[in-house]
Amino acid sequence: MKRSIGTGLVLAALCVGTSFAQTPPAKPPVTPPPSDTLPMVPPAKPGIFSAKKVGNGYHLVVVGKKFTTRDDVEKYLAYRAAELTMEQKSNWFTFTESRAKTDTAPVPKRDPAGLRYSFRMEYWRPVWRYKVSGNPAWQSWSPFAGTEFPKLDPKSVTDFELSADIVPRQGPMDDANPLAFEAGAVSDLLINQVSPPE
Repeated sequence: MKRSIGTGLVLAALCVGTSFAQTPPAKPPVTPPPSDTLPMVPPAKPGIFSAKKVGNGYHLVVVGKKFTTRDDVEKYLAYRAAELTMEQKSNWFTFTESRAKTDTAPVPKRDPAGLRYSFRMEYWRPVWRYKVSGNPAWQSWSPFAGTEFPKLDPKSVTDFELSADIVPRQGPMDDANPLAFEAGAVSDLLINQVSPPE
């Protein structure tokens, strides 16, 4: 009887040992490392975006045929302005308003006592041109003329173009200037919101 109990214990120990040997210890789940790359804005097709050097600044133009919304296209142009500024090894830029003598919108004033911002998107105001079906002539709209942006039916717009002038700058940003934009902050805000028009 003692022998059979001893043999049983030995066999039980061997079985337990074998089962541990056959089943490897559980490994913690592998978590992939966080990605350091942000989603990129797709490249624009040829002819959609252009930047022409003018003096110490750039004249930026976006053209397209499939109109979505004013906000979509203006944000894309702002994103490209920020990217161009950083490509020029600058960290901020100023927007130069394209005003005519007849424009009635107030000119933004410096606000040295106001809160500090890295940019104020409400002062990013490009000038527009567009064509609608049935009318081959270009029509213009300026944010400084004192009129509302036209209520455009996206299906009726056959061509559009908007433009802005910027001057890339280095050094501390002039955050009392409402027309100053910190390029990195603009890019970070818009990179997941924009795509090139078609």
